[in-house]
Amino acid sequence: MKNMKNKQGGFTLLELLVVVGIMAIIGGALISSFGGQETKAARGVATQAIAGIESAIRTHAVIEGELPSGLESLVCIPWAATYDAAAYTALAVNAVPLVTGAASATTSDQGGTAYVFGGESNLASVGGGMGFKLAAKFDLAKISVAGVKSLSDAGIQSVRYGIAAACDNDATTVQADVQVDGAGTIGPIGAGTLVGLDIPGQAFEDPRPSGSTAWKNRGRGFSAPLAATMPLMVWDAGTDGYNNKKLGAAADDQLIGLGVGASSDLVGNANSPFAKAPFYGQVGKDKYSHYIALINIGSVASPASAAFVQAVVDARGDFLDEEIAEFQGQKL
Repeated sequence: MKNMKNKQGGFTLLELLVVVGIMAIIGGALISSFGGQETKAARGVATQAIAGIESAIRTHAVIEGELPSGLESLVCIPWAATYDAAAYTALAVNAVPLVTGAASATTSDQGGTAYVFGGESNLASVGGGMGFKLAAKFDLAKISVAGVKSLSDAGIQSVRYGIAAACDNDATTVQADVQVDGAGTIGPIGAGTLVGLDIPGQAFEDPRPSGSTAWKNRGRGFSAPLAATMPLMVWDAGTDGYNNKKLGAAADDQLIGLGVGASSDLVGNANSPFAKAPFYGQVGKDKYSHYIALINIGSVASPASAAFVQAVVDARGDFLDEEIAEFQGQKL
């Protein structure tokens, strides 16, 4: 009886501290949720991510002697086994996002045209791909031979594109498998709409192998080597170059937007700074969510001898100072 009374004497001090600690954590989470602090927390994470990614790219450039390759172009072009300068020269540039909801495949999304990857709307489940706010920060343009050389000399040897015929919201577009450099097949690359991507961060990755019974609406991209006059997304410099100046660039510099995805040299390798591609959480579920490096290739009149990273923006196109101001409640 004496032993039983001792056992029923109550909680130990350690047990009480553990319980109080757990209650404090739960209470803090509830207060944060009701107070809208989860949004502020996400912005705080974004500020750290932007600074960290820019530092990682600069560190990679110092240690490896070059910028990371395999970044995402944010552009859709017709698929081909190989691309050369002539093929890029033949591509027409269309700054208007792909027309969505077409009843069937058309030559406009399978011909020799480059398109913005999404950019139709900021609303979740409308349009897919990049949000409108992000896409509006860029212009789709062909990069000059000198500009491409600046990228190449800095170590960017290839970028990833989306397959144009699979970058719209026509579920019937391109059901057949296609060969990749004669070494194998991928596909089906169009069995699903852009707005229906179940992992938008995988959009620029290769589709699953031919014959896969578990194919899902994910990868629709491929890697293309740098070549003359290739289409890329150029940061809109703004009136009198204001948008460039606020990033510390010259008014007439060209800043190329390249997404940091899973196939880049920054992700997944033994010496890479990131095990997985960092993502930005304040966009719709169907929207592109990777961070974007702005690579400075100099002006058209005076190209940079070797490109360098100017800044990093999030999936809404906001740069570090903007995110800090939003986190502190200064910018709404």
